[in-house]
Amino acid sequence: MQGEKSEKAVAVESGGSRRFRISGWDGTLDFLALATECVIATLLPRSWRKPVRTRLAKQILFAGVEAVPFTVFAGILMGIVLTLNSYRWLEFTGRIDFLGPALSILVIREAAPAFACVILIAASASAMTTELATMRVSGEIDLLESQGINLVQFLAMPRALGLAIAGTGLALIFVACAFVTAVVTILLIGRTSPGPFFDSIFSSIVAADFVSLIGRSTVPAFLIGLICCHVGVNTSGSLTAIPQAVTRAMLLSVAATLLISVLFALVAYL
Repeated sequence: MQGEKSEKAVAVESGGSRRFRISGWDGTLDFLALATECVIATLLPRSWRKPVRTRLAKQILFAGVEAVPFTVFAGILMGIVLTLNSYRWLEFTGRIDFLGPALSILVIREAAPAFACVILIAASASAMTTELATMRVSGEIDLLESQGINLVQFLAMPRALGLAIAGTGLALIFVACAFVTAVVTILLIGRTSPGPFFDSIFSSIVAADFVSLIGRSTVPAFLIGLICCHVGVNTSGSLTAIPQAVTRAMLLSVAATLLISVLFALVAYL
């Protein structure tokens, strides 16, 4: 605990630049300003002091690495479900040759990024919001501000970027597990050769699929981190306000995930 406090003191904004306060923000424009500040801070080498790098590594560990087993489990189950359902309906319509392209669209563009964000919301959003809301209510954030620490660089940026990296990694793991499971399922069904099946998948994958996969997992995950930080730091009152803040952050995170998914779908299909 003492080591963490000493590291926090190192994260003071140097050069007499403006201290960025999150606690007075309210509304959509303020949230957009927070997002812009985080993106700019990410690109500045002076932002990456040791406490910030340590926080980023911990966030990737907690949100990404520890969620890998469940992601593998979800990818395997969804691979089975999507393969069996797609096979059944395509066989009914007489277009079983479209099984590979159908699975590539369902897994890469839809299921993988959606499940990655759901896992992040379920495993990380509540914990992150609770942590920051507790820091605000207990006065720890006021102490950080009194020391001149840049709250965006120290609190928001590493958490949001860590979730973005974790979300992308989880989506890729989900895709790999789902496709491997799809091949095993096809072999068990015994009606389609895995060679042509794999060829149809790879031939149907285009650049838009990768853009959709990365965009629909990275951008919502980044916004989830920002939403949790914004709601958590702006919590006021007593400890009883923390559960309400957690609920609000999780609902906003789901809304942001759905909104980004719709936007990417419109760009991809229209």
